[in-house]
Amino acid sequence: MHRLLPRRSSLDAPVVAANVLLRWLSLCVLFCLIGTAGFYLLAQLSDDVSVHRRDMNAAAYRAQLYFDHREALLNYLVDSVVESSPSIPASALPRPASRDDSEVQRLPLGTGRDGRQLTLLLSSRAERTLAEFGAQLIHVSADPDAPRQWLHGRRTPATPPPVELTASLLRAHALRAMPGTSVYWLSSDRPGGTLYLFRAADEAPDPTNWLVLALAPGAVASMVNGQGIGDFLLLDGHSKPVLSSRADTGPPATWLYGQRDDAFAFVWARGLPEGLALIKSIGQDGWRLVYHVPSTLLLRDMAGHAAVSLLLCLAAVCALRVLIRRIDRQLIQPAHQQHLQLRDSFDFGSTVIEMAPVGMCVLRCHDAQVMLENQLARDWLGSDTRTGDWTGAWRSASGPVPCRSHRRGVDFTTRDGRQLQVLSAATRYHGDDVLLCVFNDITRHRQIQAALSAAKQAADEASQAKSAFVATMSHEIRTPLYGVLGTLELLGNTPLDSRQAQYLKTIQQSSSVLLQLISDILDVSKIESGQLTLATVAFSPLELAETTLRAYAAAAARKQLQIVVCTDPRLPAQVTGDADRIRQVLGNLLSNAIKFTDSGRIVLRVRLLACEGGTATVSWQVTDTGIGIAAADHPRLFEPFRQAGAQGRNDGTGLGLSISDHLVRLMNGEMRLVSEPGLGSSFTVILPLGVQEGTPINAAAVDDGPALLPHPPVYVRCAITELTDSACQWLQRWGATARRYSEDATGPIEPGAILLDSDPRDAIPVEWPGPRVVATADGGDPACEDPMRPDQLTVTLLSIRAIADAVFRLQQGNQVTVATSTPIVSAPLGLRVLVAEDNPINRLILKEQLETLGCHVATASDGHEALACCRAQPFDVVLTDINMPGLGGHALTRHLRQQGYAMPVIGATANATPDERERCLAEGMDDYLVKPIDIATLRRALGGLTAGATA
Repeated sequence: MHRLLPRRSSLDAPVVAANVLLRWLSLCVLFCLIGTAGFYLLAQLSDDVSVHRRDMNAAAYRAQLYFDHREALLNYLVDSVVESSPSIPASALPRPASRDDSEVQRLPLGTGRDGRQLTLLLSSRAERTLAEFGAQLIHVSADPDAPRQWLHGRRTPATPPPVELTASLLRAHALRAMPGTSVYWLSSDRPGGTLYLFRAADEAPDPTNWLVLALAPGAVASMVNGQGIGDFLLLDGHSKPVLSSRADTGPPATWLYGQRDDAFAFVWARGLPEGLALIKSIGQDGWRLVYHVPSTLLLRDMAGHAAVSLLLCLAAVCALRVLIRRIDRQLIQPAHQQHLQLRDSFDFGSTVIEMAPVGMCVLRCHDAQVMLENQLARDWLGSDTRTGDWTGAWRSASGPVPCRSHRRGVDFTTRDGRQLQVLSAATRYHGDDVLLCVFNDITRHRQIQAALSAAKQAADEASQAKSAFVATMSHEIRTPLYGVLGTLELLGNTPLDSRQAQYLKTIQQSSSVLLQLISDILDVSKIESGQLTLATVAFSPLELAETTLRAYAAAAARKQLQIVVCTDPRLPAQVTGDADRIRQVLGNLLSNAIKFTDSGRIVLRVRLLACEGGTATVSWQVTDTGIGIAAADHPRLFEPFRQAGAQGRNDGTGLGLSISDHLVRLMNGEMRLVSEPGLGSSFTVILPLGVQEGTPINAAAVDDGPALLPHPPVYVRCAITELTDSACQWLQRWGATARRYSEDATGPIEPGAILLDSDPRDAIPVEWPGPRVVATADGGDPACEDPMRPDQLTVTLLSIRAIADAVFRLQQGNQVTVATSTPIVSAPLGLRVLVAEDNPINRLILKEQLETLGCHVATASDGHEALACCRAQPFDVVLTDINMPGLGGHALTRHLRQQGYAMPVIGATANATPDERERCLAEGMDDYLVKPIDIATLRRALGGLTAGATA
C-alpha cells in the first residue's frame, strides 16, 4: 500500500507556510489599495485637466471668433475697393446697391502700379461695424506725399496715423509670410502696443496701397483673457510675445519654440511639471495664442482628493491588521486539522483516472514499471500491463523519453491498426519521478484527414478537367466559327444591296458576340484555375488610351454619342505593365458605356496620381451619361453572367466586368464604381505601373511628339473646358505657347497665331484670320488640308499627338508632306504564300483572304504535302495550322528549319492560350495568329514581309 501522506514528521510546516503566505497576501492587497488610490488621483487629475482644457478651448474659440470677424471685415473692406481709369472721376464709379446713396462714402486711396485710381466705397454699415468692433481703419500708401491717413477713427491732426506703419514695412512683412496668406498681422514694437491687421488694397504682384485695421491692445487683451482659467500669452509668427496677462508668468520659452502646431500638453522645465498649456493658431499669419494653467492651481484642486486617499489607505492598513489575526484564528488553525483528510483525495484521483475518456498510465522512471493505469489503456495496449512488452513496444517506437523532459507527443499504431496519439509529461507521484502518459484514439481523425485529402485531389482533378474541357470546346468552336466569320468578311467585299448588307451586318454582329463569349469563358476558366498570367512590356499610356478609344469611336458614332479622351500631361512617356490586359479592361468598360448610353457623352480620363519609387500610379476612368446602376446592384455587378439594370439589353455576355475585376486585382490594382440611376456611371481603375529606370517623368525629350515652336502661339477653343486645359498643357509640354481662347479677350492677338478649334460643331463658329487646326471626331490622322483654305487643317479629335503634328505643320508654313493612307486591300502585297490547313473550309477561306490581299497562294492539306510544295517551288511565307493529322505545325516548322528553309513561318490555331504562343515561338515560328482571322490581321502579320518579297 502506497503512502498517501507526506513523509515529513512535523506538521507545523504547513501552518508556518500559511502564515507567511497570508502576510504576503496582505502586502499585495495593500499595494492594490495604494495603486487604486493612485488611479483615483490620476482620474481626478484627468477630470481636472479636462475641465481646464474645456475652459481654455472655450476662451480660445472666443478669441478665434473675435479675430476671424475682424479679418472678415478687412476682407470686406478690401473687396469694396474699386479701380478706375485716371480719366474717370470717382463720382462716375458704380456704387453699391443701397436705399440711401448718402450712406456710402467714396474715399480715394491713390493710384496702383498700373496707374488706375483706387477708391474705397465705405458704407455706413461698414462704419457701424468698425465702431462696434472698436477698430480703426488706416490707409498706408507708397506715395511719399500721403503715406498714411485715417479712413475711420481718429482723424484730428493731434492724433496722426502711427509713423511705424510704412508701405515698405508692410510689403516686407507680406513677402515673409507663408504662401496663401491674404490677411497679415503686425504688432507695435512697444510692449502691449497696438495690433494691426492689414491687406493689400490692389491685387498687383507688388502692391503699393494697404488697408490696415488697428485694434486697441486693451480690447484685445480683454477678449483674449481666460477669465480665471490661467495666464495667456499672444505670440506673433516669430514666437515673439505681443500680449500677456503677466510679464513674469508663462510656460518655458523653449517649449513654445518647439511647438509650431496646435497642442495641449503638460509643460516641463528641468524635469518638473510647470502646468498645462494650450496653443491655438490665430489668424492666417501664423500667430499663436497660449493659455497656461500653473502647477500650483492644479495642486490646489487636487489637495482634497489627496487627503481623502491618504486617510483611506491608513484605514485599510488597520483593517488588514485585524483581518490577518482573525484569519489565523478561524482559518489556518482549522485547516491544519483538515490536512489529515488528504488521503481521501488520492482515492478520488484514482477514480477520475479510471473513468477518463482517454487511456492513462503512470510509469516509474527508473524501472519503467506501471504504477497506475485505467481500463482504456489496458484495452488498447494489452491486458498484461506488467510485462516489458507492454511498456517497450510504444516507447521504442517513439524513442526514449527521459523523465526530465517536460512534455512530448508522438503517434503510435497498435497491432490491431488503432492509431494513438501519445502525450507524456514528467511529474512526481508518491515521491518518485514518474512519466504521466495519455493515449488519445485518433483513428477517426486520420480517416477524416485521408478523406479530405482525397476529396481535394478529386476537386483539383475536376478543375483541371473542366479547364481542359473549356479549352478544347473553345478550340473546336473557333474552328468552324472561323469559317463563318471569314466567309462573312469575304461576302462583305462583294456587291450587295442595302437589304443584304443589313442582313450581313446582323450576322457579323451576332458572330462577334459569340466569339467574345468564347474568349470570356476561356478567360474565366483561366482565372478559376489560376493559369491566367500577365506579360510585362513597355508601352505608352497616352498611345494605349487613344488607340483603345478610337477602336470604339465608330460604335459611338452609330449611336450619335460624343466620345472623347482626356489625358494628363504629366503621364510618363513609357511605363511597364500588361498593355493587352489593360486594353481589354478599358475595352470592356467602353463597350458597356456605349451599350447603356442612349444620348450624351462618354469620356475616358487618364491621370497620374503619384510617381515615386519606380512606380507610377495611373487612374483610368470611363464616365458615361447612360442609364446608371442602382446602389443595390453594385455588390453583384462583378459576378459572372450578371447584367445589373440591363432592362432587356441582353446583347452582352455578362462576363466583361467580372473578368475586368479579376484582371485589375491580378495587376495589384483597384476598381471603383460611382453610379446612380438616370445620372450615368463612372468606373475608375487605379493601377500601379512600373517606370523604366532612367526614364525622366514629364519630359518631352523622351516623347516621339513634335518639337513645337514657342512662336507663333496657339489659341485653344473647345466646348469642354477639361479638354481645353489638357490640350494647352500637352502643347506646352512639347514646346508651344498655348493659351485658352476667349471671345471676351480685349488684348491684341499676335500675327500668325494658330487657332486650335476643337469640335466646332458644338460651338458658334468664330472668325479667325490666321491659320487654323480643326479637330473633329471624324477627322483623319494625319491631318487633311482644306482645298479652299491652305492654312486650315482638319485632324482627329481623338489623338493629341495628331493635333500637335497639325500645329507643327502650320508653324512650318504647311510644308511638311504627309503620306496619305491607303485602304487595306488597295495595295497588293505580292507575296507567295503556302497555306497548310487540314480543314477544307478554313483552307479555302484563307486562300480567298490572301488573294484579296494580292498574294499568290498555294495550299496543302497537311505537313507532308507542305514539305513537298516547299521542295517544288520557293515561297515568301508559310502559313500553317498548328493541329494537323500526320505532321502538325510544330513538326513542319522543325523540318523546314532543319532542311535550311529560312522563309518566315506563321502559326494559326484556335487554341488561344499563352502557352501555345510560347511553344510556337520556341519551335522557330516568326508569328502566331488566333482563329478566327480577319483580313486586317492577316495584312498586319504579312505587312512587314512586303519589302523582302519585292527585293
